Amino acid sequence: MSGVFARVRILPLLAVFAAAALLVTFPIWSAPWEGSRYATSILRDMLVLAILALSLDLLVGSAGMPSLGQSAYFGAGAYAAAIAGQRLGSDDLLLGLGAAILVSSLLALAIGAVAVRAAGIFFLMLTLAFAQMVFAVAFQAVDITGGSNGFSGVRRPMLFGLDFNGPDALFHLVAVIFLVVLLIVWRIRSSTYGRALVGLRENERRMRALGYDTTRLKLSAFVLAGAIAGVGGALQAYSLRFVSTNDVGVARSVEAFVSVLIGGASSLLGPVVGAIVVLFIERVMPSYIAFAETVLGLVFIIFVLAARQGIVGLARVAYARARA
Repeated sequence: MSGVFARVRILPLLAVFAAAALLVTFPIWSAPWEGSRYATSILRDMLVLAILALSLDLLVGSAGMPSLGQSAYFGAGAYAAAIAGQRLGSDDLLLGLGAAILVSSLLALAIGAVAVRAAGIFFLMLTLAFAQMVFAVAFQAVDITGGSNGFSGVRRPMLFGLDFNGPDALFHLVAVIFLVVLLIVWRIRSSTYGRALVGLRENERRMRALGYDTTRLKLSAFVLAGAIAGVGGALQAYSLRFVSTNDVGVARSVEAFVSVLIGGASSLLGPVVGAIVVLFIERVMPSYIAFAETVLGLVFIIFVLAARQGIVGLARVAYARARA
């Protein structure tokens, strides 16, 4: 019997490893396809958006803190990786990612120290207001960010002799970092800390009665989400070799928010599925229909009104009914 149980536990693990291997090697096994290069670039951008959506879900899904300011940390990470590489004349990946994590974390700490003292709609509006301030700084600091012209010529990174200049190599890098982020978020969600965040979402007053410092707990989640968003921003800068004020604009925050809601908040795969759906509608569908943006709006409305558990939630319900 123990052998049977061991196989039951091993099979899902093998499936996860197989899926991860298929993802990382996508440019290799899809090479015979006519549109392989295009599909690789779309999938790479989906993974970057998924990282941003995962960071947002830590706030929205786990801690119950709906934010419209996640683009501030995404953009800060993008600018930090780009500027650090250019000013220091280095294409070291650890330097770029380290700069992105440091700057986005410090920014999240500064904003979060004020924002987490509010709740609900007031928290939402504060995060939006701070993000708009960061956008204004990025727009006006022309000597540092390039202002409206953007920051071009971003150096693609290297690590221990591995060159990520080529599109396939860069995809491998983005896919591996996405998997690492996914693993980290899974570990957070399944830890005591993650369960404390859920307790915060469900009943903050009870958490305070249990002795938790809820302000510190919310601030730590805010900084953690900011750091993960900064990693996504750095990958975006490496992918496009360009950073613009759009990366810190509210449209990026809304894109991540819609991804979380469509895919399903409070689930590990929900933000990932949502990011895939959103970018498919935004980037692929316009080749076939002229009103793709309208389709995205309709999909969002449908999920808000009729399926707030998102795609992953619907799939869980369907699976449970099938087993019943």
